[in-house]
Amino acid sequence: MQLSLFQPAPAPLIQHDDAPLVKLQSLLSEQIPACALPPVLDWIIAHPVRLLITWGRKTKSGDFRPPKKGSPAIISVNRTLNPSAFLITLIHEMAHFQVFEKHCKPGFLKRRHRVPPHGKEWKEDFRQLMKPYLSPDIFPENILVALSVHMQNPRASTYSDPDLARLLLGVDIEKNGLLIEELTEGATFVTDSGMLFRKEGKLRRRYRCIRLKDRKLYLFSPLARVFPADT
Repeated sequence: MQLSLFQPAPAPLIQHDDAPLVKLQSLLSEQIPACALPPVLDWIIAHPVRLLITWGRKTKSGDFRPPKKGSPAIISVNRTLNPSAFLITLIHEMAHFQVFEKHCKPGFLKRRHRVPPHGKEWKEDFRQLMKPYLSPDIFPENILVALSVHMQNPRASTYSDPDLARLLLGVDIEKNGLLIEELTEGATFVTDSGMLFRKEGKLRRRYRCIRLKDRKLYLFSPLARVFPADT
């Protein structure tokens, strides 16, 4: 078991490769529900994997990188996720590690049939790993119900399940704004990059939005988080 915690630039990377159990427990206790902590600790300690708790990335919530050149496998999860989302993402990546250990040892790239990243092997390991955590002691009731449905046929991304994604994103609405689908038509909003838009009609799965600066048309996912603006 190895653990690292990324700090925002320009602060240096703080290494915890030899962190004692109490340090690991302290870091994870800030990220996941308390009742989930013991089994997560047991799993991390039992497997040759390095855990990175990173600052927010816009393109992904977490990832798994196989071992190479003598370095251990790496699981990373965004520190900015709320406890439910962090735990789901962590278990998602733990499943990737287990699939690699079972099916993707050296030489697997030469096999005629490769194991797909989110195929039946991953789905089965994800379901088995998640089972002990499907409890009202760990997840709020509404998230638990949606997650139980999601786990019947888990998707490559948790946030591609709109019912579960709405609930997970809803936990963060106070600090991360509203979902575009919650805004009324004609409402103006600001993105986290500071651009000002007006919400127009919906085209199938996405919303047409006009950037007011230059009248350019953009398409937004219904689950994009934005900040209402007064104009």
